[in-house]
Amino acid sequence: MRFLVTFAIDAEFSPWRARHPFVPYDFDNASRKRDFDMFRANIGVNEVTVLLTGMGGASARRAMQIVPPELHDVWIATGLAGALDAELKLSTIVVANQATTSDWSTRVASDPRLVRAAVACAATRVETFLTSETIVATALAKEELRAVGNVVEMETAFILAAAQERQMPSVAVRAISDTAEEDLPLDFSKTADAKGHLKLGGLLLELARQPYRLPLLIKFGRQSRAAATSLADFLDRYLAAVATEGRAGQFADDLMQVARETRPRKQGWRH
Repeated sequence: MRFLVTFAIDAEFSPWRARHPFVPYDFDNASRKRDFDMFRANIGVNEVTVLLTGMGGASARRAMQIVPPELHDVWIATGLAGALDAELKLSTIVVANQATTSDWSTRVASDPRLVRAAVACAATRVETFLTSETIVATALAKEELRAVGNVVEMETAFILAAAQERQMPSVAVRAISDTAEEDLPLDFSKTADAKGHLKLGGLLLELARQPYRLPLLIKFGRQSRAAATSLADFLDRYLAAVATEGRAGQFADDLMQVARETRPRKQGWRH
């Protein structure tokens, strides 16, 4: 099968990238390459393209415009996320029935077959990923959002919406990097750009103002790395599961057949 897998930033992708022979994608338009990084690799029998969308809805919407839909059978929107549900622990892999923006203007369902396959690969099913316009940095802010989502992140609803517009089966999967009870160690909107690159000046200024946060930042870095590693483990299982022989292979055949039948029609899963 041909998979498109999206991450926001390279730090989320890095552990998986290290395991497989990913090479940069050759763009026809060089300016696109400067804006968004794409990689490709053969993993087992699967052809995998990875797109780094950048952080936030605006970046995600622009990134999805460069994806040629005819080259893929399934889209997987993935990366790291913060828990809103107090029962979700660090490094837990979660798969969502749907993703929605905070104003509910964009609300899109994952393909239920892909959700079931993720659960079979040990993902925890939740109802809603909340795609926030801003970084949700405190436990108090997370508590205020708990009634409308189980997990918070910044891109998924827009990626699933792009998949829906192109009649492409898609699914929302994330790994938990911070629990519902945790504050983030810094205001990352001041210390990192949309691609996750550190702004050294902003980082030093934040740490100068709050030096006690340095150990918290180191701890969060370790948590994020562990979550990204768990995500890499899951993706290896998941891609293999939907493409192998037997029951998983039948699922893959059915999925591709449905995709071929539905792409010409302008119907979707938007609620």
